[in-house]
Amino acid sequence: MRLYEIPAHLPFLPTLAEGVLQWVGLDDPLALSRATILLPTRRSALALREAFLRTAGHQTLLLPRMRALTGLSTEEADELALPTLLDLPPAVDASRRQAVLTEMVMRLPSRYGGPNSPEQAWGLATALAELMDEVALEGVDDGRLSELVPEEFATHWQVTLTFLRGVLDAWEAWLREEELMDIGPRRVAALRAQAELWKKHPPEHPVIAAGIGAGGTIPAAAALLRVVARMKNGAVVLHGPGEVKSAELWEAIGRSPTHPLSGQVRLLSAMDATPADLRPWPGNGAGQPALERRAELISCSLRPADGIEAWLNRRPDHWQPALKGLSYLEAPDVQAEAVAIALLLREALEHPGARAALITPDRDLGRRVAAELMRHGVLADDSAGQPLGETPTGAFLRLIAQAVAEGFAPVPLLALLKHPLAAGGMVRSDWMEAVRLLERRALRGPRPAPGLPGLRARVAEAFRREKDAALLSQVMRLIEALETALDGFAELPPSPALPPADLLEAHLDAAERLATTRERPGGLRLYAGEEGEPLAVHLANLPPALRALPPMSAAAWPALFDSLLAGPVAPSVRMGRGREGQQHPRIAILGLLEARLQDFDLAVLGSLEEGVWPHATDPGPWMSRPMRADFGLPEPEARIGRVAADFLLLAASAPRVVLSRARKRAGAPTVPSRWLTRLETFLAGQRGPDGKGLALPRSPAAGWAARLDMPAVVRPCPRPAPSPPVENRPREISVTEVADLMADPYGFYARHVLRLIPFEPLDAEVGASDYGQVVHQALAGWTRRLAAAPGGWPGLATAREWFGDAAAHALEDAAARPGLLAFWRPRLRRIGDFVVALEEAAQAGHRIRRRHAEVPGQLDIAEGQVRLKVRADRIDELADGSLALIDYKTGTPPTTKEIMDGRAPQMALEAAIAEAGGFRDLDPHAVSALAHWRLTGGSTPGEVQPVKADPAALAADALDNTVELVRGFLLGRRRFISRPHPRRRPQRTDHDHLARLAEWGAAEES
Repeated sequence: MRLYEIPAHLPFLPTLAEGVLQWVGLDDPLALSRATILLPTRRSALALREAFLRTAGHQTLLLPRMRALTGLSTEEADELALPTLLDLPPAVDASRRQAVLTEMVMRLPSRYGGPNSPEQAWGLATALAELMDEVALEGVDDGRLSELVPEEFATHWQVTLTFLRGVLDAWEAWLREEELMDIGPRRVAALRAQAELWKKHPPEHPVIAAGIGAGGTIPAAAALLRVVARMKNGAVVLHGPGEVKSAELWEAIGRSPTHPLSGQVRLLSAMDATPADLRPWPGNGAGQPALERRAELISCSLRPADGIEAWLNRRPDHWQPALKGLSYLEAPDVQAEAVAIALLLREALEHPGARAALITPDRDLGRRVAAELMRHGVLADDSAGQPLGETPTGAFLRLIAQAVAEGFAPVPLLALLKHPLAAGGMVRSDWMEAVRLLERRALRGPRPAPGLPGLRARVAEAFRREKDAALLSQVMRLIEALETALDGFAELPPSPALPPADLLEAHLDAAERLATTRERPGGLRLYAGEEGEPLAVHLANLPPALRALPPMSAAAWPALFDSLLAGPVAPSVRMGRGREGQQHPRIAILGLLEARLQDFDLAVLGSLEEGVWPHATDPGPWMSRPMRADFGLPEPEARIGRVAADFLLLAASAPRVVLSRARKRAGAPTVPSRWLTRLETFLAGQRGPDGKGLALPRSPAAGWAARLDMPAVVRPCPRPAPSPPVENRPREISVTEVADLMADPYGFYARHVLRLIPFEPLDAEVGASDYGQVVHQALAGWTRRLAAAPGGWPGLATAREWFGDAAAHALEDAAARPGLLAFWRPRLRRIGDFVVALEEAAQAGHRIRRRHAEVPGQLDIAEGQVRLKVRADRIDELADGSLALIDYKTGTPPTTKEIMDGRAPQMALEAAIAEAGGFRDLDPHAVSALAHWRLTGGSTPGEVQPVKADPAALAADALDNTVELVRGFLLGRRRFISRPHPRRRPQRTDHDHLARLAEWGAAEES
């Protein structure tokens, strides 16, 4: 048996190339080209080509046939191209299989654990397809399913097992009816056919299976490797740690599924081989002593419990050289980890010819590092690619479904309209101009009524003024283009049920129309990017598959469509995102599969955290752990053994290795990878005479990342205090803004000098301020109607009816959600009862002669240089000729003390304006009463809170203070300081971020 081993501390592919060249020689230029080399991945095959060229001194070579057998593990399987396979039925298309299994899964009632929606059924079907592939690839007879005893399991698993038997029987019947073969069995048949062919007719030229099965492999592949190892011109080259192991330890490793060599032990056992059969590969060199010692260190630290005696031997001097080139990076969070790793990769480029890579199963970390590398002028994309749903076109398709499903709510609607592919048949610049106009004028604030009709109504309301006719026409062109594009896909109602294939067709048709511009049709724009061809092929394969699904609620389509663009059925694509320049040839970001057998000068192993690397073990939704064991499937922990092998081989082979993790992920603390914990614990036990143990050297990259954006010298900026020219300062101020000017001059400056008026938020929640406006509007309408009634009072019943009408109009104008209307309506009714009772009592005393609502007023102050403006909620002309001012509050009114000390000058200034005759249609009169009506509509619906002070004195003091204030700020050069009075808090805080309040405010508080 020709079994060879390349130790973990040697670069696998260069060592393999050296040995192959020694085997075939270079005397015959065709000898190498006749050889066949089987490798685990296509990337490793490409890298081996470069290794041959480097090993041969870049002389011209006819390279061997290098085939990537990407099917030699349970997760990644592929079939070989053999003539015998023509006799087998064709394999079922993966998308079609997924859809048929989804339809079968949907038959399981939800009360027994079945899916509640089509996308849940799709996910369960994905897990079922993986289980079926695993059963086939592991060589388990599915007939054993009938041998499982349901009574031994929980009730849920009894139901699941019974249903699973029925699904598998129905699936086999469907395959026979369609004359197709399942994917897993056909892959196994391909491997068996290849093994049988080579067993009967061994090739005359070398066949080398290299680097396959480092973490274990499936039985059919093991049988193929057994045949190759026994061929006269065959050889199997394994990648292992190279240390000598006892038979007992080897047996213990085989019993430990999470050990990195457990899969290799099982592979050798399936090949009827032992560790003694492994011979050194002819190309093996001496290697670096430090790397050899490091491989020994990592292998020793990961031994199972039966080999733990090695931990009891304290040899710090023996292990110290193993730490050369090995370091540990612990970052505060994932983003800090990405910044630090990007700096490490960039630093590696300072060494001529050095190659560096980030190797991680965490795709999020890979994307973050790629983004950070761009900061340093280095382009490197994640080799694992990007899911179709996250590509620009995939996102556009998903946004269409989301916007329609949510009734064209502002946030998903704008996300769709602003997508670079959206044009609706218009010139893109005209489209975007209309979108921005729609956003500013119509979509800010509360959500419009659902659907395109609701959007039309909101646009008509927002542009109802005559001077907005041109703008209305511009936005209406956009709305009409959107309606035309989405014709047939403008709504996704819960019923009636529709075929998914029809929904997909309508969805894609709408997408093409929406992506159309005047210059190019939508189809060319949708599928023009790097993801265009794989996305188009994937979408073209879906309609035949979706016809297997039963009709479904259209409302569930967006979630199902998201599932269609994710998961194993949808391919991932490499995305350069239109960047200029080429990928850096010496920097790589790789997943675990892509990194196998690769060698680098610097290898950063990222996201070494439990649940990420290694990932969490999950037996899946269809079988529990005991069921899998009884059925004959490998334990889920075997997957950890495979990724543990990746960790061992990668950490042992590179001259420089950085083991990296983040202390927090998504705000939650993480747990270090078990391999990190074992390695640190093992080193800590290697104590010297001084009693101190060894430790992994800390990488300086975390410190580099922390200092990257820190200035050399921190120069704190003072509190902002702008002083604009006098001519740029406003000459008008409302009574409500006087308090804001006193409490926060900078906020007043930002609003009235810089004219920075914040937009209302998108899809704004209707809250307390909106409720206050409804109450004010209802009271104003009711008061005006009372004022027009003969004698000022129509009677109790009519007054209540009129208030109900006014409240209904106010609620209709508010256009609030039904839930809020149901909450506000009874409150307004209670407020109505309260104010009607007040008015009835006032009418009985004949105290009110006339009522005025929403009265505008103004007063020129400071020698007429500044105009003070106001709109009073209500003014009553009393029988004695004086005036009573009333202010409505749905919140907490200011106290008399706050009015007297000037913190709340609104009512006092209204009194000053009234006494001066500044209100429209009102002559100058003395003010005899000031009052706040606190109107909550709660258990205490209303309360009259009079201001207990002389109105004339309050008015005079407030006016004098206001004149002094405007002379300093509006007529003088007084600086607009932010928050000068700690006890005075402004009502508005929209500009606190511009004033950097959090920066200096915290310092003042401390």
